Parts: sequence; structure tokens; C-alpha cells
Amino acid sequence: MVRKTKPELTEEEQKFLALFKSEEKLHIKEISEALDKSAAGVVEMAHEMRDKKDIPIWKSGEFFYLGKATVDLPPEDVVIKESQIKIGFIADTILGSKSEQPTALNKAIQIAEHEGVDFMIHIGVSAGKPTAVKRDEFHKLTVEEQVAYIVKNYPQSKKFKIRLISGFHDMQWRKDGVNILADVCEQRPDLIYRGDLQSDFPLRRGVEKDGRWPILKAAHHGGDDSPYSKSYPVQGYAENLDQNVNDLFKNDRADIVAVAGQGVFCDLGGSTLKTLFAVPGLRLISPSIMKKKRRSVVPTIGFVIITVTFDKDGNFFVTKDCFPLSSTKNDYREKFSSNDKHSKALEKLSPEARAILRLLEVGPKSRGEIAQAINKSDKTVSVAISSLRKAGFDIEGPDSPSSTSKSYKNFKLNVQTRTDFSAKPINFAEYFFETTQEGGVSDTHFGHHSELLPILNEAYDIFLERGIKVVNHTGDITNGFPKHQEHNKGEVREFRATPLTNDIISMYPRRKGIVTHVISGDHDRWFLAAIGYDILDPVAQIRRDIKHLGVQQGEKENGKILTLLRHFNWGTGYARSYKPQQVIEGGLLREVEQESERYRGKVICVLSGGGHVYCSMLYKGIIFILMPCLQGKTGFITGLGKLSDVGFIIYSITYSKDGSLTKFRVEFFNRGAEALALVRNNKALRNTDADKSSKK
Repeated sequence: MVRKTKPELTEEEQKFLALFKSEEKLHIKEISEALDKSAAGVVEMAHEMRDKKDIPIWKSGEFFYLGKATVDLPPEDVVIKESQIKIGFIADTILGSKSEQPTALNKAIQIAEHEGVDFMIHIGVSAGKPTAVKRDEFHKLTVEEQVAYIVKNYPQSKKFKIRLISGFHDMQWRKDGVNILADVCEQRPDLIYRGDLQSDFPLRRGVEKDGRWPILKAAHHGGDDSPYSKSYPVQGYAENLDQNVNDLFKNDRADIVAVAGQGVFCDLGGSTLKTLFAVPGLRLISPSIMKKKRRSVVPTIGFVIITVTFDKDGNFFVTKDCFPLSSTKNDYREKFSSNDKHSKALEKLSPEARAILRLLEVGPKSRGEIAQAINKSDKTVSVAISSLRKAGFDIEGPDSPSSTSKSYKNFKLNVQTRTDFSAKPINFAEYFFETTQEGGVSDTHFGHHSELLPILNEAYDIFLERGIKVVNHTGDITNGFPKHQEHNKGEVREFRATPLTNDIISMYPRRKGIVTHVISGDHDRWFLAAIGYDILDPVAQIRRDIKHLGVQQGEKENGKILTLLRHFNWGTGYARSYKPQQVIEGGLLREVEQESERYRGKVICVLSGGGHVYCSMLYKGIIFILMPCLQGKTGFITGLGKLSDVGFIIYSITYSKDGSLTKFRVEFFNRGAEALALVRNNKALRNTDADKSSKK
């Protein structure tokens, strides 16, 4: 428990504490001058007060903090010597809880080292303070136990240091005046405490662009009661960063924002922030959350690495790689069957005994369940369990010598908490076995005055330059039949079927070696509904580089990857992730369950057009990408008070030798500013032409 002994302070120590009455933090120079002590003397006094007199005071950098104060540290400059830096993000590990995933944490560090990460940021580390209701969900109950557990077992990298930022659960200890992460970092020099709930990192390289360096902000925003729509609080947090329109022009405004606390990976680029994404967690869902009646979500287990690349002019570009990791039930417990230190003892056991040990590590089993699982008789099961006990394994059960254990119907293996977070070295040749990279465009709306042919051609130029062979178009290649009477409003260049067909054939980009897979969108389908004409059928017959996969849906396979192209008749509400989550839970998961053999062993990727907004996420093991559009601002969108996300994507998917998803990346090429300028210039040209015609 937290120590409660009332300290007896000297007069000088009382004066030290009195300095904090009006301040939450104090610079070491202020304290030094007030006490007339050297800086070293101040540090020594603070240690004495905390370690021997139980005063919750700690130091970070050049500042001292007291008790329950939230720690907001000055930004930490990150100096970039070359043109590129890689930064890893881990979140919500709840170490000390039975839902922790130490094996996944170890693998994350292994992968980060393999990928050449320069430094890591960990947001939300400990399990926090247990309540009476949740006590059974913890294996480390006190702050002392959690600190010792993390200090001893947290993986240590030889290639980079890790910054720790307090999250929701870490802050629960602050009510007792304890800063758990500061205590951990004092004992682990490879771990650096970076304050509470958020921290800024200016990325310094050469001369500042426009008088400033780009700023990375890492933050925790959430807890155990996050809403159903996982993007909702992330979007809200980002919007709260800008309190006033003038904030958009401030030099200390964040350019890259990573938000933990929602438990899933979600990329939300395209907002007023250049780069915004949610960091997945490294935890299982706890029993107390599972019992709640409100809709919740099982966390995506994994982590993120971003690559920030600078060009010669000082402009920067960010790519985000998400690395899903597999979960392990009861990972906090010692695993005898897979731990090398038990290998000699295991070698002496029979195959049946080793199989029973693996079963009991998962949970208690009856004699009948064990016999059925290993396909052996009850007698063989008894002999094997007896040999396990002789080898030193503590197994309770109906034939146990203990009178208490004899009343048990099941056999139960008593195990201790893991003594280390080790995991087997990853065979990266097999882990990152195959990578597929493709391009994506959507909602080009040929025939509307807001079509963006220059940007569409730029997209295909970049695809060609990057070696892309396949591009997916998720519908509304044309603006279609005049269902919304846009032609009467002067917004449409062409709406007739034959001219639009000829426009696609002659104007749609054609690049050597690139094949475009396309589905019809709802606008394209209007011709089909009105006159029975599928506009993309004749296009695909004449343009052999365009493959028509279907009306509003299509699919294709590439190795272990099953790509589903979809075009839904929807706009989007505030929360960008809401409808992707609905599609996955309301339809796709049911399809997978009903046709399990068709989907088994496949990486499923959904590309969805029609929403005119960008969002990519990993949700329940499925990659879902809401596609940005290639149509400029329209009267319809203006009437909704919205602005579409304009651009195109390049995405890559990597899977292991056994077909498991191990990495994916989506690069969103945001062309919102270019689109606004093009539409504005085109409108000015049309007005000029109209004026000339009227004068004639």
C-alpha cells in the first residue's frame, strides 16, 4: 500500500515545501536561490524528503513537482542529422494487469529495432490503481509492486531510448501523490519520463521552414469508457487544439499528433492537422469492460512507426506503418512449455505430459477434457499428471494429496507471474514474407465542373514513378445522369451517356504497365437505373487497361490478400470511423462467419468510395480504408457546410509466411489546397468566357 507515515520535516524542508503553495512546478534555480543552496544540494534534499520522509516530490529535467500536480514538461527538441527520422509509438500496456501483453511488447521492441527506429514514445504504461471491483483483474496491486515489476521486466533496447508519458491509468496513482512513471524512470536510465497526458517534440533539422520546425505532439485521451466510434474522441481532441482561427497560424501549433487511449489504429489525415492518428493498444479487454452493456470494442493489439522525411527545401512528409501483433491469453503468467529455462525439465517428460502442461497453462481442465484433447485414456492422463507433479509442477485436482484440492473437479496448474518479458527472436524473413503495394483513387466525377483531371494525372504519374502496377478506383468515375438537377444549376460540364463514355475512354489516365480495377458508383449506376446502360462496360471493352469488377462492389485476390472494393450510398457523420465499424460488424464479419473457408487464411482489405472523406483503420483484424475523392468543392457539399478530403492513396500490405497480417501502410496524398485553387480558377475562366459571349 501507499506509505502513510507522517514525515517530520526540518525547518529548511518545510521552507522547501512552502515554495510550492502558489506553483505546481518550480525551477531548480528558484529553489536554489530561495534556500541559498547549490543545485546539487537541492537535488539531495529532494531525494531525502521523498525516500526517507515520504514527501511526494520528484524532479524532471530542471523542474521539481509536488504531489498531485499534473506534469507538463517543456518540449524536447529532437535533432535530425539526416533527411529522415523514424519514431515508434506504443500505448496502453496496463503493466501489472492480467490483461497485459508482455510478449507483444517484447516483439514491438524487436520489430522497432529491425525497422531502424530512432526513438520510441510509450503513452500509458502501468495498470493504475485497482478499485475494489477490479481488484481481481490485477496481479500487481500496489504502486511499489508495479514500479518494481516494470523496472525489472520492461524490455531494454540497445538501439534507442524510450520516452514514457503518463496515461489515464498511470494518473490514478497521482491521487496518492505518487508519480509512478517518474519513479520507474529514475531507476531505468534507458527510460525517459516526459510528463503527463501529453508531450511535444519539435523536429529540428537544418534551417527552420517558414521560421519554425514541425512539432510532434504525443497525447493520451481516453480511458476504460471510450465511445463506440473510435475516431470520435481523437477528432475532438485534435479540434480542441485550435481554440481560435488564429491558432492555425501559431508557431507552436502541432503538425503531427499521435493520440492514445482508444485502443485501435486509425489514420485521420486530411483535417486541419497535417498528420493525425490513433495509436493501438497492447492489452486485452478486461472482464469488467466486457460485462458492460454499452457497445465497446476489443482493442487492436499493435503499435505504430512513423517515418518523417524532409526534402531539400525543408518540407516534410509523414508515412505511418501499423504493425498488428497477436494476443496471448493469460500472458502475465509464467509459460513453462515455451520458456527456454524449463527446456531441460520438459525434455524428460512424455509427449502426453507436455501436451497436458500446455492445456493447463491456458486454464483448468477436467480429466475428461484432457483425455479428449490428447486422445488418450483416463489412466494415461493420471500417469502423465503424476509425472508433472514429480517434475515440480504444482497441479491441484481431484487426485491431489491435499484434502482441499480433492474437492476440485478440474485440474489446475498453479503458476507465478512472469519473471521476464522475453519472447523468441523473430525470423523476419518469414515474418515480413510478402508485400503488395497498390494505388487508390475514387469519386472522380467526370462531367462535373469540379472534376480534377490535373490531380488525377498527377496521381498516375506518381503511381508510375513508384512502380505501382495496380490502381483501384472505388466508383463514381463519372458524375452520371442528372439526378440532382445539377445541370440546371450550371455545375455540370457533361451528363449525356455517350459523351461521358467517350470522355473516360480518351481522358482517363493511361500509363504503361498500370491496370486500373474499377467498380461503378451510385452516380455511374444512375444510367443503369434510368436506361439500362452500364457506362463502364463499353469503357472496359475498349480500354484494356481498365477492368470493370462490378456495380458498387467487386473483389480481387492477390496472394493471401483479398481486396474488397465497395461504394456505399452514404455521406459521413462527424465520427469518420462510425460507418466503417458498422460495415465490418453489421455485414462483413457475418459474411466471414458464414463463408469461413472462403476467407480463412486471407488478409481482408476493404476500400470504400462514396464518402468523400479519408480515414484508414485496422478494426477487428480487417483493414478498412475510406477513400478520399478527386472532385473539388461542389454546391451540394457547400450546402452541407462541409469540405471533402481530396487526394489519392498508395497502400501496402505485408503478411507472414503463414498468411498473417504483419504490417500495413497507407500514404494519403492530400491535395485539398490544390483542388480549391483549381475549382476557383476554372470557375473564373468560365465566367470570363461567359462575359465574352454576352458581349458578342
